[in-house]
Amino acid sequence: MKSKIITINNYNDYNKFLKRINIYKGILYYNTLFEVKNNINERNIDYITNALNMKNRKKRIEYVYDQSCKLIDWKNKGINICGFENGKCWVQRKIKNGKCNGCCRKCIYQTSNGCSTKNLSCKLFNCTEVRSRYNVIRYNDLILLKLLSKKNQIIIKSDYFSKREDVLKDLYSYSFIYSTFRIVYRLIRNYITVNKIIKK
Repeated sequence: MKSKIITINNYNDYNKFLKRINIYKGILYYNTLFEVKNNINERNIDYITNALNMKNRKKRIEYVYDQSCKLIDWKNKGINICGFENGKCWVQRKIKNGKCNGCCRKCIYQTSNGCSTKNLSCKLFNCTEVRSRYNVIRYNDLILLKLLSKKNQIIIKSDYFSKREDVLKDLYSYSFIYSTFRIVYRLIRNYITVNKIIKK
């Protein structure tokens, strides 16, 4: 494998590097190991370099997915951003609708201890109440997601209420139609299951 050394001394260099990610992740650089000299201590550079040096497509997708989840978890660590008290979020307490578990009430993976899986789409979703109270991570803040294909970027924005393993299968698939069918099927199955639980 050949190596490519990139030096980033300022944010102008950093922005140029980000603009070239689509080229660096392509076939022209498949046999290239990147060494990026990060002289501005920008944490994203190290994550991107690690991902670019993963030449196995599935491993790269999994790394981008898991690392993005970790970045959100680190940002929200120790903060009750949904304002849960007695199982009710800010909005549910404000409108007094008698519902519990916030947006997660519609998901089969909710538990009394929180989410039993790791869903990036759900982690990126925050209602207007939360966004007005906290500076939360949004989709465009996760620079790592630039390493995903356009199809996979769309999936990350819409694959709610699914377990990590199912989302990764959707991302691994080359067919957008197949992934969309899987997502719609799970949403319908989830809706039916949750309604059955509520009626009991």
